[in-house]
Amino acid sequence: MNHDCECEYHCDDCCCEKKQEKLNAAVLRCGSPGYVSFANLTGVEITRTIATLQINTSGFEHPCILLSFTANVVIGVIGSYRFQIFKECSDKMALIPVSGIYVYSRSVATTVSDTFSFNVCDCDSCMNDCCTYLAVVTFNVSPVIGGATLSAIVTENGCDN
Repeated sequence: MNHDCECEYHCDDCCCEKKQEKLNAAVLRCGSPGYVSFANLTGVEITRTIATLQINTSGFEHPCILLSFTANVVIGVIGSYRFQIFKECSDKMALIPVSGIYVYSRSVATTVSDTFSFNVCDCDSCMNDCCTYLAVVTFNVSPVIGGATLSAIVTENGCDN
């Protein structure tokens, strides 16, 4: 093992305790539940933010963020809802898509509630500041979506290579 605290070929070969502690750093963030309800839509497409979460990554060199979204679709109308995660960072004014589009759909009306969830990773090595993550839903049928929560685990993304 190299004793001058330099990483060799793999992250696991690091001998520096501080470096290893930094690699093991993790932060858990949980957002407040969101809700969206619109009555009697007639095919007009509407997009709304359903959950937000602010994350400060300034303590990480190469942050990687696992984002988890969960929502309860309460009213079972026939149709679909499209969900997507975006981020807005303090150094940029535009929303940046973090995920693809995740679709929840029903082909038969029902009174049963469903849970809809998905996970995405944001390992953009340029992040080193405060970003707000937004879960956005687009719909054209009357939704009642409750308990929409966005949570995250932030970790160091390994080697500097």
